[in-house]
Amino acid sequence: MEINQPTSVHKVLAKSYLSYYMFCTIGLALSAFFPIRFFVPNAIVLAKICFMVGPLLIVWAQITSGKFEEIKRTTGEIRFKRGPYRYLRNPTQLGLVILVLGYAFATSTAMLFLTTCVAYLISNVFYKRHEHILEQKYGESYKEYKSSVRKVL
Repeated sequence: MEINQPTSVHKVLAKSYLSYYMFCTIGLALSAFFPIRFFVPNAIVLAKICFMVGPLLIVWAQITSGKFEEIKRTTGEIRFKRGPYRYLRNPTQLGLVILVLGYAFATSTAMLFLTTCVAYLISNVFYKRHEHILEQKYGESYKEYKSSVRKVL
C-alpha cells in the first residue's frame, strides 16, 4: 500500500506546522502531569526576545517567499537568496522554534522545551519532502541554492 505524499510545498509545510502545534499541546498537557521546571537566569528576558524575534522571522520569511514567483514571472529566473533565505533555507521553521522556546522560557516548563525539540526533529522529515519538491520544481537553480546556504544557522 502506497502512502499518499503531498506534492504541494504548502501541504507539506502545513503538516510540519501542524506537528509543531500538536507537540506544543502535548508538552503543555504533559507539564500538568509532570510539573518539571527548569531554571534559566533571565528567563523572562530570553522569553521576550524570543517573542519578538520568532514572529518577526516568520513574517519576514513569508513576505519574502511570496515574492519568489513574482520575481520569476518578471525576470524569468528564480533567486532564492533573498530576505532571511540568504542565511538559511528554513527561516519559518526556525521562527516557530524560537517562538515556542520563548513560551517554554516564560513558563519554565521542561516538558514544553523537550517536546519543542522533538517537534523540530520530526519536522525535518517534512522538510526533506519540502526540499525534494522544490528540487523537482526548480531543478539546478534550487540545487545550487541548497548547496550554498545552510539548512539552519
